[in-house]
Amino acid sequence: MADPRSDYLTRLDAALVGPRRTRRSLVREAADHLDDATEALVDAGYDEETAARRAVVDFGSVPDIAASFQTALAVAASRRTVWLLLLVLGYQPLLWDSGLNLASNSAGTRSDRWLFHLLDGAIEAGSWIVLAGALFLLVVTGIGNRWWFIGRATARFAGAFALAATTFVPLTSVGMIVAAGSADVGLWMLALTLVVLPLAGVAVSARRTLAAT
Repeated sequence: MADPRSDYLTRLDAALVGPRRTRRSLVREAADHLDDATEALVDAGYDEETAARRAVVDFGSVPDIAASFQTALAVAASRRTVWLLLLVLGYQPLLWDSGLNLASNSAGTRSDRWLFHLLDGAIEAGSWIVLAGALFLLVVTGIGNRWWFIGRATARFAGAFALAATTFVPLTSVGMIVAAGSADVGLWMLALTLVVLPLAGVAVSARRTLAAT
């Protein structure tokens, strides 16, 4: 007869949504608990099959255990998303204010247009706001999680925040280039490679975070 622990762990793994490494760690934790409980019951006089079946029943139903594990997965997913967001945001000032200085290079002949200046100010202010928010969420989902119970609502907010940021920054960046009337192919390729595509990757992670919540 099939080991009820194996079937239980398979169903538990299928019920969880989130980062693979964290998911495997949680399932492995459940497996260790079931093995320890089974061993204790065998020592108490039960046969192996009965002990394994009782260990599974005592551990709790798959929906109940999955619900408690899912919170940990959601927080882990949100933390990974925030890290990715910080990584991409970290080099944005080098793109727009120094280094490549895309803001000046994209100015073109139409830089006196009000929209260009509005977007230039918006991306500068918005980037700092997003950076501050991401740092705050990183602390809350990390160190803060040791002091308070961080639930799915916080993870959901982190995912939504990251998704909003990954929409705002590339749209504003592309809008600046369009408003400036720049036809520089190299500039467009830099914006696509260093702004749009990396933030698209963060957006995918943010959507996975929301799915985990």
